[in-house]
Amino acid sequence: MKYSKDWLYIDIAIFITFLPFIFVIPFLMKIFVFIGLYFIYKKQTTPLWIIGGISIVFHFYNLIELKNFNIYLQFLVSLLIWGVYLQRTQNKNNYILLSPILFFGLSIVFFQNIYMLFYSIFEVFGFLFLIFYIRLNNYKSALKESGFLFLISMPLVIILFLFFPRYHNKFLPISFNQKIASGFSKNLDTNIKDVTLSSLPIIEFKLKHIYPILYLKGNVLYDFKNGIWYESNSYPKDTIISLDKIESYYLKQYPTNNKFIFAIDLPFESGYGKLNKYYILKSKKNIKTTLFFQLSSAIKYKIAPLQYPYLALKYNKNYNKKAQLLAKEIFNLDEKTKLKKIIEIFKTQKIKYTLHPKNIDSLNIIDSLFQNKEGFCTHFASAFAIFSRMAGIPSRIVNGYVVSKNIKGYYKIYESDAHAWVEVLVDGIWQRIDPTTFAISSDFIPPTTSKLNLYISYMKFILEEWILHYNASMQEKFFNYLKIHFFKVFGIFILFLGVIIFIILKLKQNKNILSPLYKKLGNSPKNESVYNFLKKYNDKKLNEINNLYQKITFYKSTKEDIKKLKKLIKDYNG
Repeated sequence: MKYSKDWLYIDIAIFITFLPFIFVIPFLMKIFVFIGLYFIYKKQTTPLWIIGGISIVFHFYNLIELKNFNIYLQFLVSLLIWGVYLQRTQNKNNYILLSPILFFGLSIVFFQNIYMLFYSIFEVFGFLFLIFYIRLNNYKSALKESGFLFLISMPLVIILFLFFPRYHNKFLPISFNQKIASGFSKNLDTNIKDVTLSSLPIIEFKLKHIYPILYLKGNVLYDFKNGIWYESNSYPKDTIISLDKIESYYLKQYPTNNKFIFAIDLPFESGYGKLNKYYILKSKKNIKTTLFFQLSSAIKYKIAPLQYPYLALKYNKNYNKKAQLLAKEIFNLDEKTKLKKIIEIFKTQKIKYTLHPKNIDSLNIIDSLFQNKEGFCTHFASAFAIFSRMAGIPSRIVNGYVVSKNIKGYYKIYESDAHAWVEVLVDGIWQRIDPTTFAISSDFIPPTTSKLNLYISYMKFILEEWILHYNASMQEKFFNYLKIHFFKVFGIFILFLGVIIFIILKLKQNKNILSPLYKKLGNSPKNESVYNFLKKYNDKKLNEINNLYQKITFYKSTKEDIKKLKKLIKDYNG
């Protein structure tokens, strides 16, 4: 089959817009995409009907029962691919001409991430280039014209983007089919004697203010059995007494394949998930896509149980005999004094922090920690919680993440930032205690993240926050900023506009040079390049003008070249 040049531009447009989907369509559809090319070449429609139909039925037979929106998008993309392949064996029609636009639209809905943002810009530029290339039949002229049109449209695009009315959307999944990032467990196992933490990213967020250290709660654990802390709904519900240092922010959480959402300190309002009785944020389903949503947290707060949690004093009296004797000495003191004494006891033990402790007895966790003088956060927290109960202070374990390193309030949390700490009930208020800070030394070397990589992540997050997720809330935030810093924003926009105008004038300058020549010829290029237009005259002087014009337009040139071109045109015009 002879390949028609008319199909070339359509196939290029289809290929560019379809390319992102090759990574996410089902396995049999991938096979169909490659095998189908052979049948398109042979113009055989029947095999395309059969193979494409089987692939779609096999993967989407239970489509009505599925509630995942991404699966429906996969189904639409698969149908579109099938339709394009079937139409490709026929003559050109409106469907095949429309297919690149349909692929482009579906990709914007499907891939809501920063990479697709830049790829979409490339696609738009690619479309413009193809349109001009078809008209001008010269890739240099097409590149210049498409770049020119792209530039002059930028100010209008920016204005429409910033001021066009937006809808409220506090939650948006921004990608799918991603690698599961976290090994976070709903329980805390003190039987684990050796820990290896990965450097996979878990959470990103940007706050208005900078904090030296932040805790992100994952789960609250009350029950301790056989060396493992478990969550439980048998304990009284917490209630908010006061909230302070409130931060409204966007949180990006990578897929973890569990339901836990790691919000900062105390979340009280969220665009995604549901708060449980202990103010822990959870998703209804396991998180298998990257989330990006708005929420509010209090960095400083007071919460209290609705009833006294007597079960939070429970511990096994058959273990930790030495610790029980220490706790008995301070049992009759008031709660605040007891807490100070417990902290002093742990500090005086001079325990070393290590991810590879030896001889840890999870049942006699306090005695073995005090004797062996080494452990990691799980052992510190477990020992402190049980000792507090022995001394008559209700306690519970919280596991999650802790972070301090940031850039201008931007924080990126990795798997290696996983942590466990304790909350004790003193004077009716839950108070956070991080026993790991009592360690005298540490052999833990966290995975290093270069400042450059952190800056790149920071810029990527800002782009996602302000461009991909520019909703009504963000627009309101921008308008408020505009009221305060109007002249600053206006000045930047005018400067940006001035640069574009300057570039446009420079690009236009060379075109105006040929205006006297066009007047002499009584004609000008229409739907073709300057090079092809002047070449048609087969004139020696025009060829010299043409070659010099191409050099000035597309290659390095000097003022002498421009003067020479003007002289050649003047001499030709007589």
